[in-house]
Amino acid sequence: MSPFLFFLLLIDMTSNSDAITQKMVVVWGKPESLSRCVAHADLSWDLCMEICFKTESCVMTFLDNTETCYTCAFNKSMSSVQQTTKEDKTKMAFKVKVDKSLVDKCPAGENPPTFDGVMAEIQNYTISYTGTGWEFSVFCKREKSVCTEKWCFYTAMNRCTGGFAFYRRPNIDWCIAVGYTSYANTSYSRTSNVCQQYGAELSGVASADEVEGLVYQLNALRERLNVASFNVFADAQRTTECQATPTTEKCMSIQGFKTVDKSVQNLDAYQFMTDASAGATTGKQCMVMLGDVQNDGKVDFVECESDFPFPIWGAICGHEAFS
Repeated sequence: MSPFLFFLLLIDMTSNSDAITQKMVVVWGKPESLSRCVAHADLSWDLCMEICFKTESCVMTFLDNTETCYTCAFNKSMSSVQQTTKEDKTKMAFKVKVDKSLVDKCPAGENPPTFDGVMAEIQNYTISYTGTGWEFSVFCKREKSVCTEKWCFYTAMNRCTGGFAFYRRPNIDWCIAVGYTSYANTSYSRTSNVCQQYGAELSGVASADEVEGLVYQLNALRERLNVASFNVFADAQRTTECQATPTTEKCMSIQGFKTVDKSVQNLDAYQFMTDASAGATTGKQCMVMLGDVQNDGKVDFVECESDFPFPIWGAICGHEAFS
């Protein structure tokens, strides 16, 4: 292996192909342009890579010599990456796909992620090593040919509305984000309008990863608006039956709530302040995700239309990923 490079494969995920797994490959390098990259000054390198890995629109991450991390999105014309050395203290992580047989070890060879000069194909682009760095070539996967119109790559790879994060649920590929208004408070009956402005619908959560991503958004919005808490409705309104009998087995499950997002099949991902029956006997029938620092990501119940104990700025919104 070249003394000027190191690589490490992190965080694998099975793709649509049973024989392929997706990983992050780390090298010493820096992008020639950060025009499609977003700085995350408050994130560790490992968390920054994890966010990129779990976000369909992210192709690579970059850590500069001040230890500020950037996530870089797919673009019509992606920046080349310049090779650096350990002494430069700048590194890149590429998202790549490798054979599943290598899930527990790194591929052999020099100059990752191309490994001995073999062009690496990742989704709708390839990475090639130039001798001084790495270049991206975009192609139309459906045609397996180089695009003559740059929009082809952008359209093919952008699976979510801007600002939404991609997640692969067991039964659907889903995009999720915090939808918000410029004022507090909204009400549960208005949540559909909040989400419709993004081309989305009211959403629940199906995994701890989704909750983690939403907490990051809640924190960012709380800081941007300089408010003490940023709380949003989740897709769950207790049924009339369960308002009267909230502690039955049915009412403590997803069947105890009216929902829009039918791809959420249980309450396993919800972190309740108490439990799923909370507030039923006092008129609190709608679920809220909290963003108040102390209880970030936890859910509680409030009245659906008024008399909220704290500001509610919007709702969790989602849509099926674009194919």
